[in-house]
Amino acid sequence: MMYVDYKFEITEDGLLMMDKPIPDETHMVRIDRTSFEPGDTFTLELDEFKRMFFRKNNVQLSLDL
Repeated sequence: MMYVDYKFEITEDGLLMMDKPIPDETHMVRIDRTSFEPGDTFTLELDEFKRMFFRKNNVQLSLDL
């Protein structure tokens, strides 16, 4: 998934996606297009290129048999 030209703010409190649904919600990062849900928690890590990576905590796999 790639988002182009989106805005965000990083402060001591966290990361905030700044885009607004103008003219509509397709112009912002939408949670319904991800596997995330409100209340999910993440750990900030760095990858091998020193890029920020937010690893989702408590990931549980479904064992559909």
